[in-house]
Formats: sequence, structure tokens, C-alpha cells
Amino acid sequence: MPPHTAALRREPADDVDNDNIRARRNALIAHWAADRLSLSGWEIAAYAEMLHAVDHEEPGDADVLRQLKADFAERGVAIDERELESALRTCHKQALRETWCTD
Repeated sequence: MPPHTAALRREPADDVDNDNIRARRNALIAHWAADRLSLSGWEIAAYAEMLHAVDHEEPGDADVLRQLKADFAERGVAIDERELESALRTCHKQALRETWCTD
């Protein structure tokens, strides 16, 4: 990030804010994936909870991306890794907006 824009970016105030952002992001990506994986109803909520639990396995997004790839493979749904990463970034930006943080 260029130095002049760093001051414009609001970082989460604490771990609770960050967890809320990531929980919202995980719910959004779960809904995105659920549509492609043909999940519905209670499966979507359970899937979002599972993705959020997976997100706490290691720092960063590799754990969530790995789970998403595995779920798509298990269901025989072809998905490009770049598409997954792009969707996760888009969901993260939306989560930031919805939780009143900036991206």
C-alpha cells in the first residue's frame, strides 16, 4: 500500500472487530459457495459456521481457501483457484463495508 494511503485505512480496533469482520466475510463466502455447491436452508448456516471454525486453524486465509477447494472437489464442482481468491477478497471488502470498516 502506498505510504500516503496507509493513513486513510482504518485498522480494526481490536481482535473482536477483526473476528467480526472475518465472521461476516466467512458467512458471505459460504453463501457464495453454497450457491455453487447446491447447498440450501440450514446447510448454508452450518457451512458458514464450519468455515469460520476452519478460519481459526492458522493465521491468514490459506485454511479457508484450502477448505473451499476441498469442498468443491468433493462435490465434483470445477473451480479456478483465482476465482476463489477473488471471491474471498470481494467478500472481505463487503464485510468491511458492512461492519463499518474501510477497505
